[in-house]
Amino acid sequence: MGSSLPRLIPVLLASVIGLSTPGCNRQGGEEAHHHDHIQEEHGPHGGMLLKEGDIELELGIHEAGGPPRFRAYLSDNGKPVSPDAVSLRVTLRRLGGLENEITFVPKGDLLLSVQEISEPHSFDVTVEATYNNKEARWMYPSYEGRTTLSPEVARESGIETEAAKAQVIQQTIRMRGKITPSEHRIAHVIPRFAGIVKEGRKHIGDPVAKGEVLAVIESNQSLQPFEVRSQIAGSVINGHLIVGEFVPENQWVYIVADLSEVWADFFIPLEERSSVKVGQEVLVKGASGEETFKGTVDYVAPYADEKAQAQLVRVVLPNEKKLLVPGMFVTGDLVVGQREVPVSIRPSGLQTLGRWNVVFAKYGEIYEARPLELGISNGEWTEVTSGLTAGTEYVTKNSFTIKADILKHGATHDH
Repeated sequence: MGSSLPRLIPVLLASVIGLSTPGCNRQGGEEAHHHDHIQEEHGPHGGMLLKEGDIELELGIHEAGGPPRFRAYLSDNGKPVSPDAVSLRVTLRRLGGLENEITFVPKGDLLLSVQEISEPHSFDVTVEATYNNKEARWMYPSYEGRTTLSPEVARESGIETEAAKAQVIQQTIRMRGKITPSEHRIAHVIPRFAGIVKEGRKHIGDPVAKGEVLAVIESNQSLQPFEVRSQIAGSVINGHLIVGEFVPENQWVYIVADLSEVWADFFIPLEERSSVKVGQEVLVKGASGEETFKGTVDYVAPYADEKAQAQLVRVVLPNEKKLLVPGMFVTGDLVVGQREVPVSIRPSGLQTLGRWNVVFAKYGEIYEARPLELGISNGEWTEVTSGLTAGTEYVTKNSFTIKADILKHGATHDH
């Protein structure tokens, strides 16, 4: 059992004969007794040692080589008692009102629980034993991965909670890529005639309206000035003119791009290319990760990058707010399917405790680690396949505070 057990409280049933605690006043055999100062002891098999007169019951959870189960050994005056002569029952009361009734069967020289002991191994324990027409009952707390925080401390620590719930989770493939201008929305501005620059009104980064004058050039043929206008609205992404320089025939002087729609070029490993199809949704995030942009696969290259052994996947993204700029590195989650799961959590609440992924369930002012088995995840929601039920309140923000408090007090899994 866990090392955080503070004490044992053996309680004798009224009908106990010969198992009473020395010095207790039984008053006609009707009064049950509580021992409040018995120190925790362990038996030769590493389990909790429960004593009552000459009777000793060693009880512990054994995990090596199989699922966790209780093992129990009874001795009388230092001599082992045959498991066939003992009737044993254990009740585990967990946070949230859940109770587990544990029964035992003889196995060799010990009693073995029929039921597996599910995580977390944190509960109030009641032990009822019958041997040679004598009955005994013990009660003790066995807590691990548990701590208590007042509402004020939780609020000051920035702890936030919500309930686990059913959720539709999209199954995705993570890709990495870069933003580029849409080649369908790029204009190369070429003067009608060769000539000398009289005015260059725009520079890289400047916004441009459709039909706006970008430059004035004096024709080399007529020696008359003419205006160079943009045929689209957008921004100057390349080009500049200096007064007095010569512009030859058929050469662009500005490149204007409409960045209200951009491309995200990703490369996907060849082993996953069968999952990609034109028209699929992709959820794109920039370096800051603060906002998600939804786009669709517009193009899948028919060839692979030889060095990277990856295939180009191009995603078209709306960009009215101009938050996506060419050259920006982005990540993209390609949606390849979706599934409704009965229990899901926010990944922000996950912590590791020992070998487990856990969240911290909240019951009033008590927080307790819940070891989880996890399923699919899309970064926003993660499926829980075991360890938590829908409706259970758990910590979603600043869960590391709870973990630190548990580790500080040493209330972790050690059996």
